[in-house]
Amino acid sequence: MNWHQLHTGKTLQQRLAKLQGHLAELNAPLSGLEPGIISKVFPRSFIKVNRQLFVPLSLFSIRVFDIPRAQRGVRVGIRTVFSSGNAFNNIRLVGVGLDYIELQGKGRFSSRILFPLTQVESIYRPTNKKKK
Repeated sequence: MNWHQLHTGKTLQQRLAKLQGHLAELNAPLSGLEPGIISKVFPRSFIKVNRQLFVPLSLFSIRVFDIPRAQRGVRVGIRTVFSSGNAFNNIRLVGVGLDYIELQGKGRFSSRILFPLTQVESIYRPTNKKKK
């Protein structure tokens, strides 16, 4: 599958509006992780989580839980503008929006990770080196 086929044509705000009511973990600069339910998504700039307003485009990432696994996707590596180690060097890209990308979260619990494009430095295909 080609990653160009994953374009959604949606903004981050539009995608988050579909995820209202889900448990999310907001990864914000200088404040760490903020878990809570996405209780309201405003049309332009804000989301409400735990009685606080956040600007999604200013966050490092938004991890949303209890979403079924994606049926399609492309294995990629993501290089972020913030320090993330090798956490995203082999992960499934499942959506490309106008101002965000969406990844299938790794681990036992089904989740999606939304990255504002301002936090993405590059997207690359991971190499599969065979060990001899």
